[in-house]
Amino acid sequence: MKKLAVLFASLLMSFTLHAKEVAGVSIEDQLTINIQTLTLNGAGVRKMLFMDLYAGSLYTKHNTSDANTIINSKTPVAMQLDIVSSMITSERMAGTVNEGFETATSGDIAPVRERLDNFISVFSEDIVKGDRFIMLMIPGEGLKAYKNGTYLTTVEGDDFGRILLKIWLGEKPADRNLKRSMLNG
Repeated sequence: MKKLAVLFASLLMSFTLHAKEVAGVSIEDQLTINIQTLTLNGAGVRKMLFMDLYAGSLYTKHNTSDANTIINSKTPVAMQLDIVSSMITSERMAGTVNEGFETATSGDIAPVRERLDNFISVFSEDIVKGDRFIMLMIPGEGLKAYKNGTYLTTVEGDDFGRILLKIWLGEKPADRNLKRSMLNG
């Protein structure tokens, strides 16, 4: 009986350690990048007109369902975007990020315009289905952007990272269902 209990417990643990699948993308329970290890807070799909565009995953040091806690976090936070549609192009992504910043700043984009232009260069190369973008916000250091595991740039300023997070977690998120999924695991 004791062996059966141990077997059952190990099977249960193996289920919790496996990655989650979202829109056909394997989402890991932990993300280790730039010597930071973060835990999956939640993941979901960005949809438009019933079409899956990308899987969005939110990684934090401490899981929470409070968007403001994450936006104003004093510990690292990462957003991972896994492209699942050929509808996503570099031009569309740049435009979407611009629109997101307009919304997140209530139109007052001037204080971050130069840094935003630098960040948008992350999407200047062709974007194809299967690409993975990671935006790692490290308080006091800034936002580090990666594409398919390759470091691209750092954008200084905690304010920039907070604005970027507001695109998905703010009062007017890009997709309310995606926000809910990222906050509720």
